[in-house]
Amino acid sequence: MAPTGFRKCQGRDKSRPYVWVIFCALFLISSPLFAGMVTGKASFDGTPGENPKIDMSADPVCKSLNPGEAFQQRVVVNSNHTLQNVFVYIKEGLEGKKLPTPTTPAVLDQQACAYHPRVLGIEANQKLQIINSDPTLHNVHAFSKNSPEFNLGMPMQGMKLEKTFSNPEIMVKMKCDVHPWMTGYIGVLSHPFFAVTDDQGGFKIENLPAGEYTIEAWHETYGTKSQKVTVTDAEAVVDFKFSAKEIVDEASGLKIKAGEPKPLKELYDDSAALNVPRPKTGWWLPASLSTYGKKIDSLFYIILAITGIVFFGVQGVLLYFLLKYRAKPGGKAFYTHGNDRLEVIWTVIPAIILVFLTIWSQKIWSEVRGPAPAQAIPIEIQAEQFAWNIRYTGPDGKFGTADDIKTINQLHIPVGKPVRVRLTSIGKDGKHPVIHSFFLPEFRLKQDVVPGMAIDVWFEATRTGKYEIACAEFCGLGHYRMRGFLSIHSPEGYEAWLKEQSGG
Repeated sequence: MAPTGFRKCQGRDKSRPYVWVIFCALFLISSPLFAGMVTGKASFDGTPGENPKIDMSADPVCKSLNPGEAFQQRVVVNSNHTLQNVFVYIKEGLEGKKLPTPTTPAVLDQQACAYHPRVLGIEANQKLQIINSDPTLHNVHAFSKNSPEFNLGMPMQGMKLEKTFSNPEIMVKMKCDVHPWMTGYIGVLSHPFFAVTDDQGGFKIENLPAGEYTIEAWHETYGTKSQKVTVTDAEAVVDFKFSAKEIVDEASGLKIKAGEPKPLKELYDDSAALNVPRPKTGWWLPASLSTYGKKIDSLFYIILAITGIVFFGVQGVLLYFLLKYRAKPGGKAFYTHGNDRLEVIWTVIPAIILVFLTIWSQKIWSEVRGPAPAQAIPIEIQAEQFAWNIRYTGPDGKFGTADDIKTINQLHIPVGKPVRVRLTSIGKDGKHPVIHSFFLPEFRLKQDVVPGMAIDVWFEATRTGKYEIACAEFCGLGHYRMRGFLSIHSPEGYEAWLKEQSGG
């Protein structure tokens, strides 16, 4: 017996048969095709470790938008022992099926210096609308492997951008190069059958064609879980179980068996050292904090005194001559050749002063620009548009290995120990590097970062506290925004910070 819908089609006006044939074909195809639904939840077993604390002091806007303590949302466990932000999708079973691309864009909002949502699903070639809802600069960076990678600055509040991913990929990591704690993930698929678990750990995938599928659940910390499911007209229920004893390394994808995670404990309270108030200097030079800063200041003051004496002396003599030799009634002009003795004096004295300053400044220059002390702590800083990428060696003492410690716009050093910084320019997206100017006012240190060159500078702090890192380059609109912070710890606090960054 023909379906009811088909019998109705047979009784229609035959004057337009092709229209009704197409209508009936669509009806017959669509009626049984999108009938199934898969629901379930992502349960969690065990006690998760504490989410890392976020230091937003590098951007006062972010700090004001997040009063109190802020934490990464890597693991969000609901009150019913389920996981939020688990991406659930049909992995196998839809091969060869062509589905239309949605016309409405998916939305990724940068709000309160965090990505909302943290985990997002989108179809290949569907528009992704990226919004900056914050009154500060964000730099959205998509680390895509199957589609063109993009890295875009969004300096204005309310700014919107639209991008697409051309190929499926699980998962595309999103980062903000200005605020390193801003992390998100996007699952790119060739179909619309995906979901993200909510604040009850549940998910729902609707309108799924009847058939047999492999359904997979992905979590950024606990990896993936897969199951087989048969979809009919009835609702299929699939539950996934994640455990605190099994985590996944993001770089390699390898699963690691772990014991019950322990809460992080404060290794050392260094707040007293970092919260030393900055001396108020007004319009004059800030306080000197480097071992060679006072020597540079002494040279500066001597040059200022010499040039000041010469300036006021010349202006005084000029004023005297204006008054003494002003035009008078009956006065006659006469020609003079000059005075050889005076010419020798005003030539020899400046020459002696210049030789003196050259010898003195060369001595200071050789100390400031000479080789760093042998025990100096090595640090690498890569300048890009527009951020300072800072890297420390991990426990193996080598750069470029998996245990490197990386920060953005946050430089940490100990007091009383020399530090060697290697400056390079890497450019935005790793292309077209530009010149920057690394400037530490309190250290009397300013060094241009030139593309194609690796330039070493060194300094040693004489006082703890938190100070500013600036880019003193004028060309370009974003250099003034390259604001970083230098935290000078006590020796014990610095060691505790290193251990905390390297996982203890």
